Amino acid sequence: MLQPFRLALALVLVSGAAAGAEPATGTRVDHKRSVTIASTPAEPLPVVHVAAEARTVFLFSAPIQRKTLTFDESRIRILDAGERSIIVQPVANLTDGERQEIGVFFADGRAPTRAAFVLVTDPRDVDALIDVQRPEPPNTACQPTAQAPVPRPEDFVLLGYVDAKGVTTSSRKGTLDAVQGLSLDKLVAFRGTGGFWRT
Repeated sequence: MLQPFRLALALVLVSGAAAGAEPATGTRVDHKRSVTIASTPAEPLPVVHVAAEARTVFLFSAPIQRKTLTFDESRIRILDAGERSIIVQPVANLTDGERQEIGVFFADGRAPTRAAFVLVTDPRDVDALIDVQRPEPPNTACQPTAQAPVPRPEDFVLLGYVDAKGVTTSSRKGTLDAVQGLSLDKLVAFRGTGGFWRT
């Protein structure tokens, strides 16, 4: 008899807990994500959502030069800068359409040498953690070339080695002085190929 009452009570408790887990209206949702930096100056900079009431941590895949940090100090605060991390917080929420750039150079000098981001404020989202990745370097190793196909008889015709008379040859008669016991009687050379000697 009490089972329907218990079931209804359990449903009320579960729905109340689920409602409590949802963010309240007007609060931002924290995100943790990976961002790949631009590999060339022509590429657009990655956008990061920041808010005055939240801190955004940038974790870099390589050591950075802290002294090379560039940002607008009147709009952005750097709370901490480590060997591979930066903690950022705007002084106030950035206005609608306002974009603040922050950048830092890597210590290893590998390309790309600089990591730069555009900071904006979004009413719905804030990036709590940004895992900064460098783009993969292009594969500069020599790629194996395709082996040339074995020549066919028609290839010799197309290349001009064979015409209507047959194989084009040139010859020379006469004798040359003997060199180390060898002498030349006749030379026959095939066009485009080597040649052979008759003694």
